[in-house]
Amino acid sequence: MRRSNTLWGRILCLGVVLALLAIIVTPAAAITWGEPDGNRHPNVGAMLAYDSINEQWYQVCSGTLINPYVFLTAGHCTVYGETLGTPGDTNVRVNFAEDALDFSDSSTYRDVEYVITHPGFNFPQHADPHDVGVLVLKEPVNDRTPATLAELGLLDDLKKGKKLRQGSQEQDFVVVGYGGTLHWPPPSMVYESKRQCAESEYQALLPAWLRMSQNQATGDGGTGPGDSGGPAFWIDPETNQEILVGITSWGDVPCVSTGFNYRTDIPQTQDFLSLVVQPLVDRWLAPPDE
Repeated sequence: MRRSNTLWGRILCLGVVLALLAIIVTPAAAITWGEPDGNRHPNVGAMLAYDSINEQWYQVCSGTLINPYVFLTAGHCTVYGETLGTPGDTNVRVNFAEDALDFSDSSTYRDVEYVITHPGFNFPQHADPHDVGVLVLKEPVNDRTPATLAELGLLDDLKKGKKLRQGSQEQDFVVVGYGGTLHWPPPSMVYESKRQCAESEYQALLPAWLRMSQNQATGDGGTGPGDSGGPAFWIDPETNQEILVGITSWGDVPCVSTGFNYRTDIPQTQDFLSLVVQPLVDRWLAPPDE
């Protein structure tokens, strides 16, 4: 899965977003040293924004369905999305098609009602920028199974149990996202906005971050700008279930060395989802007489 004869790396398909966010973030690009995802991760989608000048949609970030109404992504993606309209009238859309800009099947895309960024978001304060946000969809997605979020402290438990390893006993994680492809030799860039996946080797566990290798020389793939907000899955060896343990956030600029994923198993993320997002969804879905 990690090796490809045609991919040198993946690059950002943020377009206008980078121009606006460059001074505050160095978000992560598209999958490096990976392969087409096919329909392996149908709950991973692309965050799109509408360009009213050219009257077309463009891909901003990636993310994961964690509830029929809730799409989890990075805070540096939603903080931009918050500028694109008001609640109930945003210029933001999510598409779960393999091609982010393929609208031929109306069942794959949803318009966005609310864009919510963690109230503690402070990128690029790298110790803990609270780089998490959600898109609340106008209509539920009922034709694909939401991803399973990690339980609180899962990665800490795995580390204590010496289950996060490197080298010959490496622990791989699966990363998924959309974006353009950087072909060899650079700078031959093709912006395809296709969903791809790769495997990254575990490097270190920090209080807010899961750090992974994406060094092709060691057989690892990874992420870069355009994959921001996409998932990092740990595969439970006992059940073979993929658990969403991280959100693609940032890494080295060439996207050839290291990727940092904001952890989903920490209180900062889980309290945001349970205390901020879920009450809003419950209130919105409540019958009118309640």
